[in-house]
Amino acid sequence: MFVAYDATPELSEQYSGALRRLEFHGFTVVDSFDTSDYPTDGLVYRLCDNLKYLRLGHTSNHPRGAFALKEQAEGVITTLEDVVWQIGKSGVVSPVAILSPITIGGAVVARATLHNIEYIRDLNLEIGCQVEVVRSGEIIPRVLRRIE
Repeated sequence: MFVAYDATPELSEQYSGALRRLEFHGFTVVDSFDTSDYPTDGLVYRLCDNLKYLRLGHTSNHPRGAFALKEQAEGVITTLEDVVWQIGKSGVVSPVAILSPITIGGAVVARATLHNIEYIRDLNLEIGCQVEVVRSGEIIPRVLRRIE
């Protein structure tokens, strides 16, 4: 299912006006779509004025005229059994936590990303320690913190 969430400002100076134009042309649009059957991890807030939104520009990662408000998922505690290193598609080597299997949101989780060596150091992780794990975006398992 495709759901339109943005359009060029040429359609309307107001964000809602642009969405109404898309809807008029047969598109399903984000502000009138029932998302209750889809997992979400928060909401995005955006300026209504398309011209102000465009004038603010973008950082290297996101638009300055919008921000995401994300819920912090409740974590599940388990044991860090090991750390292995894997090579990703881009050739980057990254650490992966091997965990005592736990169930989070209906999925059994036995591995989680540790991002990089600094992340491991910052969390003071050691083999055998207790950790709190969440599924970021209800998808990707991630170690949040060490439990003392």
